Amino acid sequence: MQDVVVIGAGLAGLTAARTLHRAGQRVQVLEAAPQVGGRVHSRQVQGFTLDAGYQVLFPAYPAVRRQLNLDALDLVPVSSAAVVRRGAQVDVLGDPIRDPAGLWPTLTAGALTLGDKLRVAKLALHLKGPAPEVLLQGPDESTRAYLTRQGFSDGAVQNFFAPFFGGIFLNRELETSARLFRYYFRMLMEGGAALPRAGMGSLPRQLAQELDVTLNVRAHRLTPRGGRVVVSCDAGDLEARNVIVATDPHTARALTGDDVTRGALGSTYLYYGLDARPGFEPERRLILSAGTGLIHNAQWLSQAVPGRAPAGQHLLTVTVLGVPDLTDGALDAAVRAELRAWDPEPVVGSLRTLGVERIPYAQFRQPPGYAARLPGHATALPGVLLASEVTSMSGIQGALESGERAAAILLNDLRTMSRPRGA
Repeated sequence: MQDVVVIGAGLAGLTAARTLHRAGQRVQVLEAAPQVGGRVHSRQVQGFTLDAGYQVLFPAYPAVRRQLNLDALDLVPVSSAAVVRRGAQVDVLGDPIRDPAGLWPTLTAGALTLGDKLRVAKLALHLKGPAPEVLLQGPDESTRAYLTRQGFSDGAVQNFFAPFFGGIFLNRELETSARLFRYYFRMLMEGGAALPRAGMGSLPRQLAQELDVTLNVRAHRLTPRGGRVVVSCDAGDLEARNVIVATDPHTARALTGDDVTRGALGSTYLYYGLDARPGFEPERRLILSAGTGLIHNAQWLSQAVPGRAPAGQHLLTVTVLGVPDLTDGALDAAVRAELRAWDPEPVVGSLRTLGVERIPYAQFRQPPGYAARLPGHATALPGVLLASEVTSMSGIQGALESGERAAAILLNDLRTMSRPRGA
């Protein structure tokens, strides 16, 4: 009999399992998929390294600094500059603090007025003062309402904040909690964004190194019995003193009977290979679309992270918010039509479609006041706890800190249990 069975080898489950393992507990991890990581994984397609969706790591996340060896991840900083495309108009927005060379193009960019640029600087100074976790507290409103109250113009919201932070929130309308906007803004100021050279799958692989993980095994039922929990799964019945359910919310609801779902935001990604040199925006910058088409953003990842494509080839990733009701072929054709409007050379016709990935549950919905409605770690089943980003915030910080807290409950670690969200 194990001390703990963890169901789900995503970031939350792996963090909980490793914390318990290092505390001397006997831990077994069950994962239904053929790889660890949940939504954070990478795969190889024709020699290209494709992450599940377009994901980046914020190295300033406090839980990332506690749980991951950043040096071993071989992180490549993602350029702080972005290209905003508004039809034929192209503006380059940089980060003058991190990259002084970005000062002039940022000052001359038409996507933001001079007043808006000054307001960005004022906002940065304002958000740099408090501890990061404090930014997740206090009165709440939508990000759009917050930006409007700070005096930003409609053009700034539409041409910059909606494309950039809409990609983080998977919500272009910026209906997401302003608390999260302030927190992410601070994380970007402190540590920027980065990508592991070998793919985002490096994160869960590092967390899983010490653990006993069984892949391709699905848990079907949990039965508390005589001070222990019986886990009925594909491999038979397992017994443990405690079980941590670290799955997606729908699976967690099926196993525990508790409705921990909080809505879902989906996204779709298209991956393209190219044998020639990129013909549009060949730099490392993220390309933001301020238009009304399908494309939300795009990036030549092979330029940002050398090694993601075979020698002499290039990798383009395109993000489409939501899960369009189109066949893969129709979606591919529509995205290519939009890319042709960006392309001064006949490069789009040479793109090879490597894959189309639809992720119906990429985040849970986080409107103003969402934190008051988050589920806790306890479930209706004795001896069964929940570890999931849905207890905190959607993303890597939320998953890691949820795993930490679930393990802390079993270990009676009061310091970790009392740590504020985001700290």
